[in-house]
Amino acid sequence: MAKLIGMSGDFKGREYPIEQGEIAIGRKADNAIVLDHPTISSHHCRILHTGDTCVLQDLDSTNGTRVNSRDVKDTALRHKDLIQLGSIEFLFDAPELASSGARYTDADAEVATAAMTAPQDFASISPFGAPPRERRGTWHFVLAITGAVALLALAFFFFILFRTV
Repeated sequence: MAKLIGMSGDFKGREYPIEQGEIAIGRKADNAIVLDHPTISSHHCRILHTGDTCVLQDLDSTNGTRVNSRDVKDTALRHKDLIQLGSIEFLFDAPELASSGARYTDADAEVATAAMTAPQDFASISPFGAPPRERRGTWHFVLAITGAVALLALAFFFFILFRTV
C-alpha cells in the first residue's frame, strides 16, 4: 500500500496511507490528511490514486509543493519520491509502483568491464589541480620569509614600546 512517511519536523516517522481515490492534504480538518503546520495551506494539495498510478496536484498552496526539489503543480509520483509540502518533507513509499515503467530513462551509463584506475597524471581531487612539485619548495620559502618578517616587526614594536617606558 502506498504511503507518505514524514521525514522532518514534528511529522518525522509518521505514516499516512494513500488509499485508492482522492486524498486531500492540508491544514483544515476537512482534509483526509491534516497537517497542522504554519507552512501548510488550508487545502495544500491532493493525491489521486487510481489503479497503479498516483498523481500529486498542488491546490495553489501559498508555500508550494515540490517533488525531488522541483516545484510542481501536477505530477505523477514514483516510489521513493521526496515530497516537500511547505517546509515539511515526506517520502512517498509505494513499492507496488516501483515496477511500473523505467524511472531513469535519461541515463547513459557505461559498464566497466575491467578494473578502474586513476590516470597516471592524477594528483589531486581539486578542480584546480595540485601545485607542481617544483613550486612546493617555493611556497615553503615564501612562508618562512613571511614568518621571519612578522617576528622582526613584532620585536621592533616591543623594543619601541619598552624603550619609552
